[in-house]
Amino acid sequence: MLATHIYINGQCKEAIDLYVKAFNASVEKIIQDPDQEHLIIHAEILIHNQLLMMNDFGGNTGFSKSGGYQLSVTFHNENELKDVYLILKEGSTTVLPIQPTDYSPCVVRFIDKYDVRWALWVDTELDAGLEQ
Repeated sequence: MLATHIYINGQCKEAIDLYVKAFNASVEKIIQDPDQEHLIIHAEILIHNQLLMMNDFGGNTGFSKSGGYQLSVTFHNENELKDVYLILKEGSTTVLPIQPTDYSPCVVRFIDKYDVRWALWVDTELDAGLEQ
């Protein structure tokens, strides 16, 4: 299994709450720092049945700049994508505004307020694999 693990640098709990709200994600595990309860030592959430591990990496001493990766989430339709983006876009920086591309009728790329880079896109072939 390959799992993504991101460092939030002091705001992991807030990020978990936002991602749970946006994606209807489920929290699988949260381990708080016993000495600093506002910090998360390790957390696991499921977004679209995929594991995302997160932590605070000791407060503001980690390396979480959003270079070299992005979390990509596919949706069945534009309404699902827009509902999630509406929740996540506050405080974010747009990389690519919502628009159609040659591979999707709706794509948006942005860096959220926790410095996590996201690509949300509609995959019109998601349901096609289920019908075969």
